Amino acid sequence: MTEITTLSAQANTDLGHAADVIRRVYKQVFGNKHLMELDVNESLEALFINGDLSVQGLVTALAQSDTYKRLFLEPNSPYRFVELNFKHLLGRPPHDQAELMEHVRLFAEEGYEAEITSYTYSEEYLAAFGLDQVPYNRAMGTTAGGRTVNYQRASALDVGFAGFDGNKTSRLLKSLGTDSVPALNERKAIGTAGSFTISWTSRVQVGANRRAVQKSVASQTSLSATIRGIQAQGGRIQTIEPNT
Repeated sequence: MTEITTLSAQANTDLGHAADVIRRVYKQVFGNKHLMELDVNESLEALFINGDLSVQGLVTALAQSDTYKRLFLEPNSPYRFVELNFKHLLGRPPHDQAELMEHVRLFAEEGYEAEITSYTYSEEYLAAFGLDQVPYNRAMGTTAGGRTVNYQRASALDVGFAGFDGNKTSRLLKSLGTDSVPALNERKAIGTAGSFTISWTSRVQVGANRRAVQKSVASQTSLSATIRGIQAQGGRIQTIEPNT
């Protein structure tokens, strides 16, 4: 049975629980990669512990990190990359080839960061996990509006307790009929410019476990996509400041 982990207290008042949430976020976002092998981002962890980043914000920032790009974008075709994004960020496989191709086109036309925020700032993400719950594999259980076929597709994505997503050739792509398609000729350039901190308020009721003003960290190339994602879920931008 999947263990659901939610930030239930201010991170900086319960460091032990915060550390457990961070560990589970890393495990989910990075496809069961052992934590000691990751490029741990201490600055993002500090923002989370201070209450400036929600779990949703931490998930987004880690999925836009250089480590995630190296593990899941660079060695894979766009189709496999999108498949893993669904698993890591929404906890389910793509419903069908049409949904998969929609995200492949988004990635090709709008870039890496827009592809990531299309999951983490979506209505589906908010309904499933809210701001404070760590994403988990929803497709192996019964969910409202879920499809029976998703169970089989989730099984095709499952690498087991000790497995790592980066070590597996996709069985799901074959079932969707996309295992032999070529990679896109171009990928959107990924910039390495300085990052920005976006302060924003959420339409979701704020409880005792986070600050009223949320923060998201975005690179220069992901700034527009992150703003659109925040606004799409009803957030209001307060300030945008460069990180020095």
